[in-house]
Amino acid sequence: MGTAEKTWVGLVGLTLFGALLAETGHAGWPLALAVMATILVKAGLVIDRYMEMPTAPASFRWALYAFAGLLSLMVLLTHGFGEALKRLTTIY
Repeated sequence: MGTAEKTWVGLVGLTLFGALLAETGHAGWPLALAVMATILVKAGLVIDRYMEMPTAPASFRWALYAFAGLLSLMVLLTHGFGEALKRLTTIY
């Protein structure tokens, strides 16, 4: 099994792990942190293995890493400040 296949199996495993987390019915900071970590790991695998960013210019690579970090940060912000964000983004 090559690197691409191993990465794919890892991504599928992380996806199944995320589905398992969703089925627990628990909510809270531990779940939000686990989702954030899963997003970061999956994004890192895709960026490094499938998009071949280690050979790309550093600015492209870091822009994608920053985007993945922003997405994972939004998970935490949504969990911690969901109601406030809802009020800020609701059109009346």
